[in-house]
Amino acid sequence: MALQGRRHLIGKFDSPSYVLGNFFRSLVRLIPARAVVFRTVLLKFQKVALGKLLAKGMNVISREEVIIDSLGVRLSATLFLGETDGPSPALIVCHGAGEFKENYYEMCEYLAGHGLSSLAVDMHGHGASGGERYHVNIDQWVSDVRVAADFLSRHPRIDGGRIAAFGLSSGGTAILEAALMDPRIKALIALDATVRNSLPMGQTLFFKLLIGIAKIKRLLTGKDWRIPLLKLSGALHVASDPEVDERFQSNPKLQEPFMNFPLPGAAQAFFVDTISRVKSIRVPTLVIWGEDDQVDPPQTARELFAALTCPKDLQIIAGNGHLGHMDRHRTKVFELTAEWILQHLCSGATNAFA
Repeated sequence: MALQGRRHLIGKFDSPSYVLGNFFRSLVRLIPARAVVFRTVLLKFQKVALGKLLAKGMNVISREEVIIDSLGVRLSATLFLGETDGPSPALIVCHGAGEFKENYYEMCEYLAGHGLSSLAVDMHGHGASGGERYHVNIDQWVSDVRVAADFLSRHPRIDGGRIAAFGLSSGGTAILEAALMDPRIKALIALDATVRNSLPMGQTLFFKLLIGIAKIKRLLTGKDWRIPLLKLSGALHVASDPEVDERFQSNPKLQEPFMNFPLPGAAQAFFVDTISRVKSIRVPTLVIWGEDDQVDPPQTARELFAALTCPKDLQIIAGNGHLGHMDRHRTKVFELTAEWILQHLCSGATNAFA
């Protein structure tokens, strides 16, 4: 079941929010924080500049807010549609544990600027979706991916035979597992995907002890044990760019799930064995990783790539951490994603990024 909400029109000149947003953010960073008036004027100018592009109607795309049903839970999603001559390929976009779909809007707008549609989903328990808050249940998340494919397959402006899936971290787990059972998924992009336990031995034993205690608590009370994961993880940097890392970790919306991390409900954010099954994936799979990933080291990327037997590629990006879609070289992630879709889902497409 899918309930379509309001449709928004967004002007695209190779994604003006992407181009202008990056330009003005860089400019604002050069202005001292105390120069409030100048910053305000600059932001107003940004709105005017974007408005002029909107007025020109260049490469107009639409953005649709939709609700889809997964295992009886209402999921919130946003569909980005590029202006194309016919039905377009589409990418299902799955965030990681504790995240939400809005973190991927910049990438979705970039893809739409190249004629590629995308559906950014708030997974079970996250963002504006229903479900137990901040749980990471991979079976539920696989269902989320599959109902997203259901929605896209029925949409008149989407080519149901050309659906790909993109996932970060636990979202990467979900798309890899979904591809094992859903033939509608024709290509994959796994960004710093969680496919095995990569915690050091000491942390593994500590977390398993916490999970054991949490299971007893849930058995007795029916509730998860909510732990302050941010405090327990210490000085762990999720992005290589210090400013991006600080912005992510100081965002109250992002602090909440990691200061109230549910155990055992989110144990699968760390403990999965997907790598033992990926040899059965048959669709082209692109593995992207940040060289500076402190959450899951690049060695995992190499092991995942070696385990895959399908058409595949491995891209380890220097200067990116775990959050490649937000980090200093996020443009490279966007480009690689678009290239992979064009190469494997758009026959005869030329490489616009060469």
